[in-house]
Amino acid sequence: MIRPTLIFVAMLSVVGCGHQHTAKMKKPKLPPVMRQQVLNAVNAGDGNVRVRRLRQRIAAEPRNVTARLELAAEYGSMGYPELEMEHYRIAVERFPESTLAAERLAKSLRKLGSPGEAADLMVGLVEQQGKPNVEMLSWAGILLDEAERLREGEGMHRRAILVTAKQDYLFNNLGYNLMLQRRFSEAADAFRRAIEINSASTTARNNLGQALLEISAANAPTDAMAQFHRASDLAIAHSNVGALLYARGDLAGARKELEVALEYRRDVPQILENLRLVSVADGKPIGMPSAQATVWQKVGHGLKVAFGAPDVKQNNGSAEAAR
Repeated sequence: MIRPTLIFVAMLSVVGCGHQHTAKMKKPKLPPVMRQQVLNAVNAGDGNVRVRRLRQRIAAEPRNVTARLELAAEYGSMGYPELEMEHYRIAVERFPESTLAAERLAKSLRKLGSPGEAADLMVGLVEQQGKPNVEMLSWAGILLDEAERLREGEGMHRRAILVTAKQDYLFNNLGYNLMLQRRFSEAADAFRRAIEINSASTTARNNLGQALLEISAANAPTDAMAQFHRASDLAIAHSNVGALLYARGDLAGARKELEVALEYRRDVPQILENLRLVSVADGKPIGMPSAQATVWQKVGHGLKVAFGAPDVKQNNGSAEAAR
């Protein structure tokens, strides 16, 4: 029996910023002939003033790569990903020096479910250039990771860092790749480097917490808790530790962390849902804790986090993590 996955809660202070999935109605599929007629009409710009104007700009300025990319994006916003991709392909063919065109095409291919082709495109462009820029190397690494070509992806992430070692997201992405390879100690080192560059990176802190939990033999992962706490608040920190312990098969440890999380906050539905899933797995009832943690409980947990936290160099950075 496959266990369901618990929800990993990402929050900043009290404000939630997790991913939300909204169900959308599917568009009815048209017969091939009719769909081609629709595509032809859209391609000609019928009924869309912006498309007509962009096509006119392209006709008047054939070397205007920006207009070509804007036209492709317009088709994407209209719900025609095939046309979007084809115009990005044209842009890459006509403007091989444009890294933005290549990046847009890679994203379009990924959106259409072709991560392998997207990775091949970026790798090919990297190899064509004598000195590929850091953005291209980073994107190549990300797409290789998504195509499950992790060793190749690791190489691209390391090449990006050789270009510049001042961007926290590059170390975060390398750490993420190493974590996918289950090289958790090396991943933790990469996440620590990202945090040294940008102490405000919640992505790197959450990833470091997960890596530390994976390599921790103790049931009370103090270092992991410290990183989760710095990235959110105590309730979310305990919930995230509970989710990771659950993934490792430690149901008792997961239940304990989630019950502590509920002592701090009951206004986060994901925490209660995680506890419900644990209850289904271990067959034990959900015991709702007291509404609020006592003063001594809060002090105790606070000391555990404060004194268990590793030294972190507090440098400020402006780059955002790419994951």
